[in-house]
Amino acid sequence: MKTIFTQGPSLVIQLLIVLLLSSGLMILDHRYQYLNSIRSTFSTLTLPIYYVANLPSELSSWADSNIVSRSELLEENQELKDEVLILRAQNQRLIGLESDNARLRSLLGSSRKLRGKRLIAELIDVNSNNYSQEIVINKGSIDDVYLGQAVVDADGVMGQVVEVSNNTSRIILITDPKHAIPIKNNRNGIRAIAQGNGINLNLMHLPNTIDIQQGDVLLSSGLGEKFPDGFPVAKVVSVTKKNDQPYAQVIAEPTANINTANHVLLLWNKPLEAADPAKEDQQ
Repeated sequence: MKTIFTQGPSLVIQLLIVLLLSSGLMILDHRYQYLNSIRSTFSTLTLPIYYVANLPSELSSWADSNIVSRSELLEENQELKDEVLILRAQNQRLIGLESDNARLRSLLGSSRKLRGKRLIAELIDVNSNNYSQEIVINKGSIDDVYLGQAVVDADGVMGQVVEVSNNTSRIILITDPKHAIPIKNNRNGIRAIAQGNGINLNLMHLPNTIDIQQGDVLLSSGLGEKFPDGFPVAKVVSVTKKNDQPYAQVIAEPTANINTANHVLLLWNKPLEAADPAKEDQQ
């Protein structure tokens, strides 16, 4: 204040005039809104300055929300690859389920052609090598499974039951070297015994003069009453006849899906007890 007064009375008068004018303008604006148009004009003129001043902050905010680091992109890309792998695996499982359903429908279709009780069972274990061809199923004595029971699938004879427990059973396949099944040639009715060789079947003791050809379909003959008569067993794939040997070498391939079946069909040749009518025609 001392500096102001030393500069002369003219400066003080100027300050008083500015103060009075400012007060008057404030009063007029407050009471009569005279300065609204002027304020609006100044706001319009200063708007670009406001945008320019705020631009760095807007750019920073946009960058934070839109610019992603390389590491984040790589991480997101890996996550997407993992999701794709999981989805593809799930899709493969669906394809497998569709195949299983198709095989079950085929199996059920073949079971309707058979008379008597039949029961679908699922494979739970496989013991397959050159010396043993066996499977384990999830049905046992509580399901009335019995020793020697015939087991088939939609395309042919699979084998027969050799061991039964409460909830599981062991099946010897027709390709097992210890298994033999009586068959007949569907083309001419010739009978023979087909024995497993670990992979296919050998037709035993057929003379060189026998009428058997590659492509002949072999059916179960029903002898021994283990297997239903006329059920497909194998198809002849090789016939070798040598003059220095008395018997022909005949190899047949099983018609059943020995290596791929997931479900089998148990057949009952024995008459059912009258006490269990509800179990007839079970699937």
